[in-house]
Amino acid sequence: MNVALEGCKKQHIRELELCVMTLNGREVGTTFFFSGRPPFYPKWLEIVYDPWPRKDGLEVELFRWVARTLGPGGRLFVVYLKDEDTRKLLTYGASPADTPLGLSLLKAGFTWFKDWYFPEGGAEGGMKLQANLPLNDEDAVRQLRALLGEVKSEEARKVIEEQIAERQSRSGAL
Repeated sequence: MNVALEGCKKQHIRELELCVMTLNGREVGTTFFFSGRPPFYPKWLEIVYDPWPRKDGLEVELFRWVARTLGPGGRLFVVYLKDEDTRKLLTYGASPADTPLGLSLLKAGFTWFKDWYFPEGGAEGGMKLQANLPLNDEDAVRQLRALLGEVKSEEARKVIEEQIAERQSRSGAL
């Protein structure tokens, strides 16, 4: 699997670039990538996402690449207007992790979610799902336990429980 940010152009903020994300040479979406300003601002990426990788079974791996690129504490914003299944479920009040997009993000290691279904105006853009990476295993377990109380689908519950167990075994009992 080959993921790339191509044709990047610097923006008005020195750490911000406008790019096109490709997967195996095919466009996934237009992105803004902020490379961070430690220790004050973590890396983040926003993508106007075309969910075709889900149909090809590549979505989780794509978001794992994003997670590795962002690192601990990174933030991902996914504009989901082209993702009809996710958009419908969020409109009806589903937990982000209960949507196809959210479940893929969860499997890729993101542990905190927020649906920005009514942006505040200006440069915020359209509806988007925010997914954050934990800083460490302790934060991950805390966030996953909170998420466990929100999800309704058995699949999401199973993924969360597996991740909690994995992170606890890796870091000792948390």
